[in-house]
Amino acid sequence: MEDLILTVDAGTGSTRAMVFNLNGEVIARSYRKNNLYQEQFNWAVQNPKEILENVVEVCRSALKDVKEGRVIGWTISTYYHSLLLLDRDNNPITDILTWADLRASKQAETLKERYDSFSIYKKTGCPVHSMYPLSKILWFLEKDPGLKDFKVASAKDYLVYNLFGERVVDETTASTLGLLNIYSLKWDTDILDIIGLKTDQFPEVLPPTTIIDGKNLKVDIPELKEVPFILGSGDGALSNLGMGVIEEDEVGIMVGTSGAVRTFATRPILDEKQRIWSYYFADGLWLIGGAINNGGITLRWVRDSLFQDVAKEAEMLGIDAYDIITKLAEKSPPGAKGLIILPFLTGERNPYWNDKAQGTIIGLGLSHTREDIARAFMESVCYRLYSVYSALKDLFEREGFRELRAGGGFSRSKLWLQIMSDVFGESLIVPTLEENTSLGAMVLTSFALKIFDSLKKVKEIVKIREIIRPDKKYYLLYKELYDIYLDAYWTLDSIFKRVYEFKRGPINFSLNHFSSGRTD
Repeated sequence: MEDLILTVDAGTGSTRAMVFNLNGEVIARSYRKNNLYQEQFNWAVQNPKEILENVVEVCRSALKDVKEGRVIGWTISTYYHSLLLLDRDNNPITDILTWADLRASKQAETLKERYDSFSIYKKTGCPVHSMYPLSKILWFLEKDPGLKDFKVASAKDYLVYNLFGERVVDETTASTLGLLNIYSLKWDTDILDIIGLKTDQFPEVLPPTTIIDGKNLKVDIPELKEVPFILGSGDGALSNLGMGVIEEDEVGIMVGTSGAVRTFATRPILDEKQRIWSYYFADGLWLIGGAINNGGITLRWVRDSLFQDVAKEAEMLGIDAYDIITKLAEKSPPGAKGLIILPFLTGERNPYWNDKAQGTIIGLGLSHTREDIARAFMESVCYRLYSVYSALKDLFEREGFRELRAGGGFSRSKLWLQIMSDVFGESLIVPTLEENTSLGAMVLTSFALKIFDSLKKVKEIVKIREIIRPDKKYYLLYKELYDIYLDAYWTLDSIFKRVYEFKRGPINFSLNHFSSGRTD
């Protein structure tokens, strides 16, 4: 009987379960859409009960499709930087604040004014920013000064507790909260003192390879009742691993809802300019890189705002609207006829940590079409990721890295991959499986179970679909446009701040969340 591994990835846009054999081949999969609620300016939350229900349902659905074999281990990954508060009985008293929730901008500014923000970065590897829970906890405390007797959780440990009754979190997820010392891998009491909290309000931090007895499973999934659960990691590090990126001279480029450029190192590496973060992963490896808020989420806006007819037709035909939109974008030439977009629909993270940055279109004329706008958004995401890559090269004092691999949902689009290669001026190695996080979780689980003797086993597991090579003439074209993009960004910085203050003022915005049908 074939041994199988089940992985579950609870992401911003969806929850996905995948069953692999030990060769990394997909045996079964299941998917459910996650709701992201944006009911107030700069809020972006999820309902914890909905996410838990989705995790359970995708497990049941995927396992139902397994005809042969036995699951010998399973794990869950979640996105980074999530926060929710619990009561003393571990019940949620808030929604899950996602990485896209930037409500704590004012609190982040206060932290920078009152404390040495670089010393916080040196301890945690996380710059002070409204995305991180440090600022968001302050937001809750300021909004409700009487708030007490609460516990702090991430989406990851909330799920683990509700599945197994153990309040624990993996070192990777904890490292992305801005509250963990990246050297001791313990909650940093100096940082907690800033917000007046104690370590007993937080889950116990354990290695990602920690095994939880399957007999403790509290929900009804019979196929998993005796199966060891691996505490696992977060989506970013697993995405890199699942692309086959494991060495310090390799880089993974991912575009999903957000986007990131990341590498691994055998020690924390910090940037004097704080452009890059440093998180612990597993087995003596740290994840070094930067992420952008506005990856595939920009194309979602394009779909919902400019291509509603295409989306409706795609739904009727049972095909992916994004595949049609990216195909239509091919009608627009490289450079989108001089259309340049600053894609800051949800503020920005690395390398400049500007949560007040605003979406901007430059060069729009009567000759431009929606296809040009779609292409310009795709190009703008590549500009954003190239700015992170430039900071990473600078930090590592390199002209470039030996190998760049590309993964995530954007790797389905030949056009987007070619744009990325042309903007970077480097070849991209594209793995066959786009669900890199799930494959990385399968490798980590097998390593924890001692089936694999090293995480480097991933080099044998990951299959390569193709190599995308840059076109020199388009590299030069994009280099010129990238310089204009950078100049526009810095020129508009003061305008960004004014628009941001206008938006959060007393005017009444009707902000629709991406999905309807909220149930509390």
